Amino acid sequence: MKITVTDTPADADETFVINSLWQHNAKTTPVDIHPLFLTLRDENNQIFAGLVARTWWGGLEVQYLWVSDDCRGKGVGRDLMLAAEQEAKQRGCHMAYVDTFNFQAVGFYKKLGYSTYGELGDYAHLHTRHYLAKKI
Repeated sequence: MKITVTDTPADADETFVINSLWQHNAKTTPVDIHPLFLTLRDENNQIFAGLVARTWWGGLEVQYLWVSDDCRGKGVGRDLMLAAEQEAKQRGCHMAYVDTFNFQAVGFYKKLGYSTYGELGDYAHLHTRHYLAKKI
């Protein structure tokens, strides 16, 4: 056997590893992962903001939130987060969590009621990653 290293894994290989982990976890607690994707689009179907997340084991895991420069400061990010939290509640979730860097949106998430539960510094020898969560 040998270890291989790549930054371009085959989709099938990546899927195999992830699914194998979830099969292992399912031996303890059934796995109920469901993607959650929200977008703000104009009349031409162009995306101006989006949120990528998933729900599982009672948690909403916000992976990516992006708002175009044209829409920043207009409540779009807040609206996407609140819509994601509402959908998560309908899916039976009781908590939400997210991570962000110090130059991104720490204050934004705190205004939405998230609290910091961890930090990890020294990214690029400059930045701190903040981990935040809240009950929903």
